[in-house]
Amino acid sequence: MSAILQLPEVLRGSPRWALERQLDAHVLRLDAEESLIKFTKQAWHVIEPGVEFRSNWHLDVVAEHLQAVTDGDIKDLLINIPPGCMKSILVSVMWPAWEWARDPSHRYLGASYGEDLALRDSMKCRDIITSEWYQANWPNVEIKKGEDQKIKYALTGGGWRMATSVGGRATGEHPSRKIVDDPHSALQAQSDAERQRALDWFDGTLSTRGVSRGAATVVVMQRLHEKDVAGHILEDLGGYTHLCLPMRYEKNKYTHIEDPRKKVGELLWPELFPEETVLILQKRLGEYGAAGQLQQQPSPPGGGILKSEHLQMWPADRPLPQFQFILQSYDTAFTAKTSNDPTACSVWGIFEWKLRQQVMLLDSWTAHMAYPALRTKVVEEWAARYGGDPKDMKNAARRADLLLIEEKGSGISLIQDLRESGVGVRTYNPGKMDKIARAHQFAPLLEIDCVWVPESKKTPGEFISWAKPLIAQLEKFPNAEHDDLVDTTTQSFLYFRDSGMLELPYVKAIDDPIEIDYATQRKSRENPYAA
Repeated sequence: MSAILQLPEVLRGSPRWALERQLDAHVLRLDAEESLIKFTKQAWHVIEPGVEFRSNWHLDVVAEHLQAVTDGDIKDLLINIPPGCMKSILVSVMWPAWEWARDPSHRYLGASYGEDLALRDSMKCRDIITSEWYQANWPNVEIKKGEDQKIKYALTGGGWRMATSVGGRATGEHPSRKIVDDPHSALQAQSDAERQRALDWFDGTLSTRGVSRGAATVVVMQRLHEKDVAGHILEDLGGYTHLCLPMRYEKNKYTHIEDPRKKVGELLWPELFPEETVLILQKRLGEYGAAGQLQQQPSPPGGGILKSEHLQMWPADRPLPQFQFILQSYDTAFTAKTSNDPTACSVWGIFEWKLRQQVMLLDSWTAHMAYPALRTKVVEEWAARYGGDPKDMKNAARRADLLLIEEKGSGISLIQDLRESGVGVRTYNPGKMDKIARAHQFAPLLEIDCVWVPESKKTPGEFISWAKPLIAQLEKFPNAEHDDLVDTTTQSFLYFRDSGMLELPYVKAIDDPIEIDYATQRKSRENPYAA
């Protein structure tokens, strides 16, 4: 009855069918205003036309926490959640549109590691508030003429929204809401310099915005490093309510909410991410990456990025396989002083074993040499032959197909000299990736158990002696005294991966739509912060 009493006066005396239709629309509008998750379900068709909304309990929980920010029960909120679980849609798209329906004076500053991502979510939010459905319910939320730009648009009610990047423009703006959605990319987070740049922006720029308006901050992200923005908040800043939703349930480890999952290992959203999909994701990300991005528990540097337990031992009494491609990989240093870093070389052969592409370590060494001696050594090594089975005429020992050298100061002159000598040399440029970032890229390839090292003939059950220094560096990285052999290894495997010689198991991209047909669950959950 209360809903009928609130109907506009013009509807009184209308035909019953018109009254019922208007009443239904009125009740839906009140439901949407009252509940962010109900608003999201009603608005879904605007940004995902023809796609059914897929309910799950964690969406209700995230929505409840955002509502608690709206109600003032939470001041600053940190959400850690795996990618592909609708974090951006709820936090960066739906929540601002929902708050504007209640109060069009709110001002939003939205940031991501890339401005294009912040713009994407800002435009989706704009699509909702300008939609026929939204305007029919909240016509007072209107974009101000002359202030409808891609980066920033303003409302007639005093609110606005601005999109920026981490490290980008934020000065001069005074928001009432600051949304930081993925402040690092997975690659950037493994670079000390890129990660520190994000932290400096978060502390030095974002923290000063909106102070006069008592701005609330919502950070939503997957964990990528112990010292990412989330780690900085938890370890150094404090004061944030922390909602942590791992892909697999781990008892008594994560967050203050009552997780409905009770069985260790139970999945967060099995309808969207079933067991087989999660297993492949784990392989693609590697143990270190999966711990952070899926379980929200990143290991510290040195905590097992490269695990030698994944190295396979090729029996000494088994003939070497027939290699399809052989690569010599160098990390060069022009010095004869043993106190400095040495030149390092590792040699890798691609072969097929049990219908899978595999890689075998064929040689590795380090040496301190001045440039003339190094050039002579590299030319001699280029003529070396590897592998081969004397009992198999089709499997003859062969020379390397390619020599790979990192394109840095000490390697550039050697590259030029080798090319003039007819050596098949190719440069490797890691771009902005530092050593640790490259190790993270290599780790998933190592963990699919496709890397082989020959067994020692003298000490059966152990790896061949010349391979042990490389294995030791892998185990101690990045805390070993030297990491030159690790550098030669990572650049080799990134070359194999990028050239298509070695592939990880395929999994559908986690942001790709997955067709699922199941009834929308409607749950009623209390806000745990409604004091």
